[in-house]
Amino acid sequence: MNIRNITLKDKLLVILILISTAIPCIAQSGKQNYTRAYDLDFKMLPDSLRPYRWIENGAYALYTIPWGVKGPMRTLYARRYIKEIPIVDRLRTEFSHRILLPHDNLKEGVVGLECKGSGLKRVVLTLQAIDEEEKVVATGSFICKPDSVLKTYSTHINLTNASSLNIGINVLGEERKDAYIAFSKLEVTLDNKPIDDYPVRTLAPLRVEGGLNLIREDSNHCFDLAQIDGLRDKRIIGLGESLHGNSDVKSFVTRLIEASVKRHDCRLVLMEFPLGKSLFFNRYIQDDSFTMDSSLIPHPTVSALLNVLRTYNRGRADSDKVRLFGIDYTHQKTISMSSTLHLFDFIAALNKEQHIPEADRLAVMIMKDKLADAVNYLDKHRAEIAKLLSDDEMACFDFILKLNVQHQQTPSFERYAQRDSTMALCAKFLIDRCAKDKREKVFIYSHATHVNPVSTYPAVPCLPMGSYLREAYGDDYCPLLLVTEGGDAIATDITFGMKDAAINKAPANSLEYCLNASTDASVYLPMTPAFNRLIPTRFKGAYHVLQEFFPINVYQRFRGVFFVKHDEKNNVHIHQTSLEDGSKLAITNMKQRKQLLKEMEDRLKNVDNK
Repeated sequence: MNIRNITLKDKLLVILILISTAIPCIAQSGKQNYTRAYDLDFKMLPDSLRPYRWIENGAYALYTIPWGVKGPMRTLYARRYIKEIPIVDRLRTEFSHRILLPHDNLKEGVVGLECKGSGLKRVVLTLQAIDEEEKVVATGSFICKPDSVLKTYSTHINLTNASSLNIGINVLGEERKDAYIAFSKLEVTLDNKPIDDYPVRTLAPLRVEGGLNLIREDSNHCFDLAQIDGLRDKRIIGLGESLHGNSDVKSFVTRLIEASVKRHDCRLVLMEFPLGKSLFFNRYIQDDSFTMDSSLIPHPTVSALLNVLRTYNRGRADSDKVRLFGIDYTHQKTISMSSTLHLFDFIAALNKEQHIPEADRLAVMIMKDKLADAVNYLDKHRAEIAKLLSDDEMACFDFILKLNVQHQQTPSFERYAQRDSTMALCAKFLIDRCAKDKREKVFIYSHATHVNPVSTYPAVPCLPMGSYLREAYGDDYCPLLLVTEGGDAIATDITFGMKDAAINKAPANSLEYCLNASTDASVYLPMTPAFNRLIPTRFKGAYHVLQEFFPINVYQRFRGVFFVKHDEKNNVHIHQTSLEDGSKLAITNMKQRKQLLKEMEDRLKNVDNK
């Protein structure tokens, strides 16, 4: 069978079969050690005895498929690239890990990667020695080009004052050449002793001398930030949730923003939506006559927030209204998904009845990916397009189009890696435009990996959005962590569908366990130097995986923590979306856009023929 004729669904099913069959499941026995706990022998299987997993960089997820390659004693975990697969041009993959070192009195480490491969251009292994404050105290690296013979490639790293070790493995294949990389084991030696000679370190439960200084929610189950020391004078509040789609957290954020808006000290809300898509949301809260397609809303609590803001804005002057925009960036660029398609959809929705020719012509340019032309056309025909778009909407169109012109030739994996820096650009653009009065607060509601200014670990390694915002706004920017213990989270499962599933119970040494045991209500916990150490904290990203808790320094990343007490009454279950459902929706949207494009082109022909 010609691989070019295989459907996307067939390919995904093949990948799932490979995941389940390519690497044999090996029974586990014996006591726990570092190799097993951290999967240093690359078994790469869900296993409760291997609690700390390798993290794959999602930017490269489509470049390879899981595979099995014969080794001396067992089948080795591998990633394979087949040149017949469309879209991608070579093998690219990256894995990372953080190992808690046995203690912080070590002097030197040696790390060796045993692997083999074919069709490879290079493999880069990078090491970072990290202290308790998540600061890099030493680095090491090597570059090698493995062949079909299993070999070990090693390098040294200074471990003085190190508490943990970050490991990154980046693999690049030759262009358009069948390739694979097979991993056998990561050999780690600490002060001339194998790492398995040391007991596996676990972090102690959180205990604070004198107890926790908790600020309880008020009778309305909310907080007045103006009454909390350290928050009242902060202009830009970053609300970083540790998981997506939890109804308790989302309901809490709605109450928090609503309270601030009603006190007249918030005029701008930024959320983790694509900026283009958010134009629908902002138009909805600004314009009482605007009807929005409910399918655009990702979660019922988002609808609740939009209605709160719409009610507040009703009857107010434009200068007094609250604005809500997205700061996210669609890194994919396909016929069914890109950051400019929302612009086409927005014009199509607004121009149904007015049929403004200039708006139609702009939409056609956007749909046909003539983005540089669209930028020039928007600039020349602002007066006509202003009959359809507000000043804010035209500014957002201009920003998004220019951003996409800049990245038009940027590969998808680079766009993905630049997501946080682009989110920061979006946030700064919107803050500087819509929140010039420094007496008014701005809320930025996003995942905690983006909001904090220190590290994106355990997500895609890059500078987080919060780092750029701290550089731009200094102490005016205040990142806060939102955690809970209970309820559900929304993420992708192994079948590539979106699933609403119960979160894992917090371990006894975690931040969530400590706070849940300390209160019967939602609380705010200011950060003090007592928290200036690594503490297991939930960071659940885009996928449902076994490991949800990672060692991070909450004190360095955030100014405070909101713990949201679970209430089963808040637990809103959303509609599950399978891969098939998502594919059908994408196809339907493509067909609708094709039809709308034809209608616009027909109208423009009539105008041109007059």
